[in-house]
Amino acid sequence: MADKRHASKRAAQILNNFNPCTPNKPVNTKIPKPNTPDRRTDEKEEEKTIDMKEIHNMFSTMMKKLEKLDAVESDMKQIKHSLEFAHAEINDLKKEQETTKVSSNDAKKRIEKLEEDNATLRGKIVDIQARSMRDNLLFFNIPENDKENTTELIHELLESRMEIKEARSNVKIDRSHRIGRKKEDQRRPRPIVVKFNFHQDREHVRLNAKKLKGTNIGVSEQFPEEIERIRKTLYPELKKAKSEGKRAKIVRDKLIIEGRVFNNSRS
Repeated sequence: MADKRHASKRAAQILNNFNPCTPNKPVNTKIPKPNTPDRRTDEKEEEKTIDMKEIHNMFSTMMKKLEKLDAVESDMKQIKHSLEFAHAEINDLKKEQETTKVSSNDAKKRIEKLEEDNATLRGKIVDIQARSMRDNLLFFNIPENDKENTTELIHELLESRMEIKEARSNVKIDRSHRIGRKKEDQRRPRPIVVKFNFHQDREHVRLNAKKLKGTNIGVSEQFPEEIERIRKTLYPELKKAKSEGKRAKIVRDKLIIEGRVFNNSRS
């Protein structure tokens, strides 16, 4: 009897367990379901944490960029200040240069004017010297001695070698003398400069100088150094023109060939 009662109870329990209308007691699981409120809360917390990190990183990046911008701004201010200073310096230099240029131009004009005036004055002086030498002749290679009379030597030369009769009375010499200082080791006699009273006498003597050909004695006109330098440059052209059979002569500081003044720039 006891066994039947126990068997009945078991059967009743089994039926109760398999009865679909009987509610079952829920079993708690350790893994939360995807859509549970706890899962959503954790995800939100995690998203907030990620957002905060991103915001922090963005903020840090922005701060670094702002610091660089501040540095760039500071550098730009310094550069601007330097440029302003340089610009001011350039303006000062320009003003100074303009002032200096004006002063330099004025000085240059004054120098040019002075040089022009000096050249004009020098030309006048040379012309006066040339005019004062107009009646002079130079005699070369006449033997020299200590107690000589140069005027007597010239008169003797005119009568004996140049065939000018009664030169002592007909050819008036204002003065004559040797040029330069006498040197102990001097081998050649110093030239004698002779100033004639009349230009006609000077020309008469000069034209008769050709009679001294074959001797060591020479006769030439006297000119200032400036003109002599120019004449020396013309002598080769004079010789060349004569070798070509052309009529040529030097008049003061000009070479005249076939009636035309020779120009060095064309040679």
